Amino acid sequence: MNRPHIAILLATYNGAKYLGELLDSLLRQSYPHFTVYIHDDGSTDDTVAIEEDYARKHAQIQLLHYESQHGACANFLSMLARVEADYYLFCDHDDVWDEDKVHLSFEAMQEEEAKSPGKPVIVHTDLCVVDSDLQPIARSFLQYNGLHPEYLTTFDEAVIPFVTGCTMMLNREARQAVGKPRKAVAMHDVWATYCVLSQGGTIRLVDKPLILYRQHGTNSIGARDITTVTLTYRLKHLSKIFRNNVSNYSMLHSLGYGSPLKYIRYKLKYKYRVRNNK
Repeated sequence: MNRPHIAILLATYNGAKYLGELLDSLLRQSYPHFTVYIHDDGSTDDTVAIEEDYARKHAQIQLLHYESQHGACANFLSMLARVEADYYLFCDHDDVWDEDKVHLSFEAMQEEEAKSPGKPVIVHTDLCVVDSDLQPIARSFLQYNGLHPEYLTTFDEAVIPFVTGCTMMLNREARQAVGKPRKAVAMHDVWATYCVLSQGGTIRLVDKPLILYRQHGTNSIGARDITTVTLTYRLKHLSKIFRNNVSNYSMLHSLGYGSPLKYIRYKLKYKYRVRNNK
C-alpha cells in the first residue's frame, strides 16, 4: 500500500539546548510514516552537530544543504518550496510534540479533504504553553491568547493571525496556494493562512493541545496572556501594535484584500463578536 509522503519541515537556528528533546518527540510519533527535513540557518552553537548525529542514526531525518535564508520566515518557506511531499508540517526546534500530533493532524486532514476535494486545506491544533523546563503555564494557547478561530473562517474575516506555524499541516494544494513569497511576507504561518483563505480554502482546528509550546525568553514569536493586554499595555506598545497591523494588512492587501477601512471594519467586527460571544 502506497502511503502519502508526509514531510516535517524543521527550521533551526542556535537551538542546541532543546533540539534533542524535540527530535526525540518526533521519533516517538504514533504515526511513523514521515520524513523530517532540517535546514539550519547558520547556527553558531552545537545545533548542526546534533542534527548530523541524529541523521546518522535515523533514516527518517534528512538534512538539507543550501545557503542561509537569514530568518525563520524565509527558512520555512524555502523548505516548503524545495521539498516534494503530499503533506507538510512546520516544526520549531524548541518545542515537544505529543505522540499523536502527526496522527491526529493527518486524520483531520483526510476528513477535510473528503469534504472539499481539490481545495487547499490547513489543519492546525492548540498548544499547551509551558516554561523552559516544560512546566505548564496554560493548558490552551488559544484561550491564553484570547484567540477565537471560529470567527476567522473566511479571507475577509482573517484580520487576526490565529494559526501558529508549528501546529500546521498543509496539503499539496495549500502548498501551491502559498506560491512564491512576496516582499510583504512577515511570517510564514500568517502568510500561508492568508493564501489558503484567499483561494477559498479551509482552515480546520483540531481542538487539542498537541504541542508543548516552550517559552524561554528568546522565542521568535511567543505566547501572551490576554489578561495582561490592558489599555495601559496597549498605549505603552502602541507603535508595535501599529506595525503588526500594517504588516498583517500588507500581506492581506498583496492577495487582493481591499482597503484599510475594510480591514479595520472586520477587526472591529471580530472584537465585537468576541466581546458579545456572537
